[in-house]
Amino acid sequence: MLKEIRCDKFAPNHQVIKLNEGLNTVLGSSSGTNAIGKSTFLWVIDYAFGGDRYYSMSDDIKKEIGPHTIHFTYEFEGQPYYFYRSTEDTKNVYRSDKDGHFITKLTLDEFRSFLFQEYKVGTPSLTFSDITERFFRIYGRENTLEKYPLLVKPREQDEKAVDFLLKLFGHYEILSAIKSMEEELGIKFSQLKYRQHQRVDIEKIETNQKMIESLKKRLQKLMKNNEEAQLAVFGFDTHTFEQITAIQKELNSFIRKRNRLQSQLNAITSNIADSKAEIASEFDSLLHFFPNANIAAFEKIEYFHEKIREILGEEMNQEIERLQQIIDQYDKEINRLNRKIKETGLAKEMSERILSQCVNVSKTIDRLEEETADLIHQKELQEARIEAERKLKDLLLQQTEIIQEIQDNINLRMKMINDVVTEQQEIAPLLQITPQKEIIFETPGNTSEGTAFKSLVIYDLTILELRPIPALIHDSNILKRIEDIHLEHILERYQSSNRQVFIAFDKADSTTEKAHKILEETAILRLSDGNELFGRSWSKYESND
Repeated sequence: MLKEIRCDKFAPNHQVIKLNEGLNTVLGSSSGTNAIGKSTFLWVIDYAFGGDRYYSMSDDIKKEIGPHTIHFTYEFEGQPYYFYRSTEDTKNVYRSDKDGHFITKLTLDEFRSFLFQEYKVGTPSLTFSDITERFFRIYGRENTLEKYPLLVKPREQDEKAVDFLLKLFGHYEILSAIKSMEEELGIKFSQLKYRQHQRVDIEKIETNQKMIESLKKRLQKLMKNNEEAQLAVFGFDTHTFEQITAIQKELNSFIRKRNRLQSQLNAITSNIADSKAEIASEFDSLLHFFPNANIAAFEKIEYFHEKIREILGEEMNQEIERLQQIIDQYDKEINRLNRKIKETGLAKEMSERILSQCVNVSKTIDRLEEETADLIHQKELQEARIEAERKLKDLLLQQTEIIQEIQDNINLRMKMINDVVTEQQEIAPLLQITPQKEIIFETPGNTSEGTAFKSLVIYDLTILELRPIPALIHDSNILKRIEDIHLEHILERYQSSNRQVFIAFDKADSTTEKAHKILEETAILRLSDGNELFGRSWSKYESND
């Protein structure tokens, strides 16, 4: 808790201000004098909690007081912590010893993180200032509008205020999941009902696939070496067809005959000896094993064989010459027929037409495959998007249920507090949050100003009791509009809180006796004409202070 605030620029009797657990009252005069420093001191408290508007909000303090330093002490679990902040260095907080001697420097964010940890806020999705800016209601801040207690400023969207509640009640995960799904879809959940899905033509996919299969078969036929089939495909006339068929048949006949003769020629050639047998060496080997053999008889027999080979060789050479002449003649005929086919231009035309047809068919196949792949991809995306939208809708339903639970808890606690404050004589304020995160806050059947401010205070007390709010600040412009009997019970509620509540109030003697007693007992600072916070007043200080 915040234990003490010191500043040597305050009036001598206000330079050290001790703070209480529970309720802390900045008490004004019975005449309700303004411009004495009540709201200013509440801004000093905000400054000690890491706020950044104390010195920047009023040019009068800069002009009349000038740069100064605020010292403040916190205590957590019996351990004191000493700090100070200079108005000339508002982005840093300095830790010191109890005598104000410097120990270390913290950035403002580091200091707020320290308070966040020590106050055990326990909502990592929020920062310390996210909380204090909503529940530190000081004149000059835009969160004092009695009809919109959930908004940090009049222009804030309801959705942002509801998201704050979800985070404060520990449901950041559902917000994060919805945000991730919205980013994936590229669309806000509120726009889903207006979105129309562009249907993918499933029949077109099936038609394309069948056509692709048919075209691939056609391309396969075109690529086959079947000339008759190719001629029929390209629509040549009957005479051309018969002409090319006759030539082809004659050509094939010559090729077969020529190949047959060539096979015979090759067989004869392979049978002719390339060189004479080495008879003498073989007979020498025979004598080695059979010394008494009649070699002369063997030589006579071999001589006879040699003569026969010479006669056969001459005949085979004559046969080779005869076959080669016929083969040469066949080659001439084959060449002639090939030239004839070539001269007709038919082969070239067929090749060009086949190539053209193959290219066209291939292009059509490519186009259809690309189109089909795109349609399938669109179908997959559509299915994925529909599934993502279904998940998003499920998340939104979960969020609605969570919001309903939070709303019910708040309404239940507000009714309990309101019954105490009004002694069960008046209807409690009611919070309604739609699934679209629109906020309705009202007291049914009662639209008076006093009731509206009472309801604002009851809402703040409800959140203070339900969630780890570090402290609460209510300025006099909120409390002075509440009926005296209601104010008495509100002060009792403040006083019994296990966290600090800081209020500014004047005309204490105009309230009920019990309320007056509470205000006097909890006063930490008394201000009046001649007893101002800074020891003096100046014109146009805080006009509604």
